[in-house]
Amino acid sequence: MTDITYAAVARKDGRWWTVEVPALDVTGQARSLGEVQDVAQEVAGLVLDVDPTAVRVEISVGLPEELEAKWRAARERASRAAAEQLAAAAESRAVVHALRDQKWTYKEAAAALGLSEQRVHRIEQANGRELAPV
Repeated sequence: MTDITYAAVARKDGRWWTVEVPALDVTGQARSLGEVQDVAQEVAGLVLDVDPTAVRVEISVGLPEELEAKWRAARERASRAAAEQLAAAAESRAVVHALRDQKWTYKEAAAALGLSEQRVHRIEQANGRELAPV
Protein backbone atom coordinates (compact mmCIF):
# COMPACT_ATOMS: atom_id res chain seq x y z
CA MET A 1 0.00 0.00 0.00
CA THR A 2 1.37 3.42 -0.89
CA ASP A 3 1.65 6.00 1.86
CA ILE A 4 0.44 8.78 -0.41
CA THR A 5 -3.16 9.59 -1.20
CA TYR A 6 -3.48 11.06 -4.67
CA ALA A 7 -6.12 13.66 -5.47
CA ALA A 8 -8.14 13.01 -8.61
CA VAL A 9 -10.75 15.11 -10.35
CA ALA A 10 -13.63 13.55 -12.26
CA ARG A 11 -15.42 15.66 -14.85
CA LYS A 12 -18.40 14.75 -17.00
CA ASP A 13 -17.45 14.83 -20.69
CA GLY A 14 -20.47 13.99 -22.80
CA ARG A 15 -21.49 10.44 -21.89
CA TRP A 16 -18.11 9.69 -20.28
CA TRP A 17 -16.21 10.79 -17.20
CA THR A 18 -12.65 12.02 -17.50
CA VAL A 19 -10.55 11.20 -14.45
CA GLU A 20 -7.38 13.22 -13.93
CA VAL A 21 -4.69 12.53 -11.32
CA PRO A 22 -2.70 15.79 -11.58
CA ALA A 23 0.18 14.75 -9.31
CA LEU A 24 0.94 11.87 -11.67
CA ASP A 25 0.06 13.78 -14.84
CA VAL A 26 -2.27 10.99 -15.91
CA THR A 27 -5.84 10.86 -17.16
CA GLY A 28 -8.30 8.04 -17.58
CA GLN A 29 -11.86 7.62 -18.77
CA ALA A 30 -14.83 6.00 -17.03
CA ARG A 31 -18.29 5.14 -18.32
CA SER A 32 -20.02 6.20 -15.11
CA LEU A 33 -19.32 8.04 -11.89
CA GLY A 34 -19.43 4.67 -10.15
CA GLU A 35 -16.38 3.53 -12.14
CA VAL A 36 -14.31 6.67 -11.48
CA GLN A 37 -12.59 5.37 -8.33
CA ASP A 38 -11.47 2.16 -10.02
CA VAL A 39 -10.25 3.97 -13.13
CA ALA A 40 -8.31 6.50 -11.04
CA GLN A 41 -6.62 3.68 -9.12
CA GLU A 42 -5.92 1.79 -12.32
CA VAL A 43 -4.23 4.68 -14.15
CA ALA A 44 -2.30 5.64 -11.02
CA GLY A 45 -1.18 2.04 -10.56
CA LEU A 46 0.02 1.88 -14.16
CA VAL A 47 2.11 5.03 -13.78
CA LEU A 48 3.51 3.95 -10.42
CA ASP A 49 3.98 0.35 -11.60
CA VAL A 50 2.13 -1.05 -8.58
CA ASP A 51 -1.04 -3.04 -7.97
CA PRO A 52 -3.92 -0.56 -8.49
CA THR A 53 -5.56 -1.71 -5.26
CA ALA A 54 -2.46 -0.48 -3.42
CA VAL A 55 -3.03 3.10 -4.58
CA ARG A 56 -5.16 5.46 -2.50
CA VAL A 57 -7.03 8.02 -4.55
CA GLU A 58 -9.40 10.69 -3.28
CA ILE A 59 -11.94 11.71 -5.90
CA SER A 60 -13.58 15.10 -6.23
CA VAL A 61 -16.22 15.75 -8.84
CA GLY A 62 -15.59 18.89 -10.83
CA LEU A 63 -18.23 21.03 -12.43
CA PRO A 64 -17.90 22.59 -15.86
CA GLU A 65 -15.90 25.81 -15.46
CA GLU A 66 -18.78 28.23 -16.14
CA LEU A 67 -21.03 26.39 -13.68
CA GLU A 68 -18.29 26.15 -11.04
CA ALA A 69 -18.06 29.96 -10.97
CA LYS A 70 -21.84 30.32 -10.73
CA TRP A 71 -22.02 27.71 -7.95
CA ARG A 72 -19.26 29.43 -5.98
CA ALA A 73 -21.02 32.81 -6.38
CA ALA A 74 -24.33 31.28 -5.23
CA ARG A 75 -22.67 29.75 -2.13
CA GLU A 76 -21.03 33.08 -1.27
CA ARG A 77 -24.35 34.88 -1.69
CA ALA A 78 -26.11 32.30 0.50
CA SER A 79 -23.44 32.69 3.16
CA ARG A 80 -23.82 36.47 3.17
CA ALA A 81 -27.62 36.11 3.31
CA ALA A 82 -27.38 33.73 6.28
CA ALA A 83 -25.14 36.20 8.12
CA GLU A 84 -27.58 39.03 7.36
CA GLN A 85 -30.48 36.91 8.59
CA LEU A 86 -28.69 36.20 11.87
CA ALA A 87 -27.96 39.90 12.30
CA ALA A 88 -31.59 40.81 11.57
CA ALA A 89 -32.81 38.22 14.07
CA ALA A 90 -30.47 39.62 16.74
CA GLU A 91 -31.74 43.15 16.05
CA SER A 92 -35.35 41.94 16.23
CA ARG A 93 -34.66 40.30 19.60
CA ALA A 94 -32.99 43.48 20.86
CA VAL A 95 -36.03 45.58 19.94
CA VAL A 96 -38.46 43.15 21.57
CA HIS A 97 -36.31 42.93 24.71
CA ALA A 98 -36.07 46.73 24.88
CA LEU A 99 -39.84 47.09 24.58
CA ARG A 100 -40.45 44.43 27.21
CA ASP A 101 -37.86 46.06 29.51
CA GLN A 102 -39.89 49.26 29.13
CA LYS A 103 -42.92 47.28 30.36
CA TRP A 104 -44.69 47.03 27.03
CA THR A 105 -47.17 44.15 26.98
CA TYR A 106 -47.05 41.51 24.27
CA LYS A 107 -50.21 42.99 22.81
CA GLU A 108 -48.72 46.52 22.70
CA ALA A 109 -45.41 45.32 21.20
CA ALA A 110 -47.25 43.20 18.65
CA ALA A 111 -49.38 46.15 17.56
CA ALA A 112 -46.35 48.42 17.21
CA LEU A 113 -44.25 45.86 15.34
CA GLY A 114 -47.02 44.50 13.13
CA LEU A 115 -46.69 41.00 14.57
CA SER A 116 -48.85 38.60 16.48
CA GLU A 117 -48.52 38.42 20.25
CA GLN A 118 -47.30 34.84 19.86
CA ARG A 119 -44.54 35.94 17.49
CA VAL A 120 -43.36 38.64 19.90
CA HIS A 121 -43.31 36.07 22.69
CA ARG A 122 -41.28 33.61 20.55
CA ILE A 123 -38.78 36.33 19.64
CA GLU A 124 -38.39 37.25 23.30
CA GLN A 125 -37.92 33.61 24.31
CA ALA A 126 -35.31 32.90 21.60
CA ASN A 127 -32.47 33.99 23.96
CA GLY A 128 -29.78 34.06 21.27
CA ARG A 129 -31.01 30.99 19.40
CA GLU A 130 -31.40 31.43 15.71
CA LEU A 131 -34.82 32.83 14.92
CA ALA A 132 -35.86 34.13 11.55
CA PRO A 133 -36.25 37.90 11.50
CA VAL A 134 -39.66 39.47 11.24
